[in-house]
Amino acid sequence: MVILRLILCIFLFSFLSHCTKTSQSYEACERADLDYLVCSLVVYQSYAFCAETAANVTGSTEVKAAAKFRCDAERLVGTYLCDDIKKKKCGTK
Repeated sequence: MVILRLILCIFLFSFLSHCTKTSQSYEACERADLDYLVCSLVVYQSYAFCAETAANVTGSTEVKAAAKFRCDAERLVGTYLCDDIKKKKCGTK
């Protein structure tokens, strides 16, 4: 868990350092970084809860795999949406 938090902090630092104070859209970009942080944390918490729930699913192998796949798909879509929000607000491509 500590390693995951460390990795998350490293990624967040790299995103926060993307915006420079010389940029005209510095405030918008700074806000986009904070929004991205919040969005990422929500996606992570949602995935953790979903994965815990999926681990307790009973039934066939297919049912268990479907539960895990749903969690992975939700995490992937959530991460994409967080990235898209940041790109739109900060203007990065």
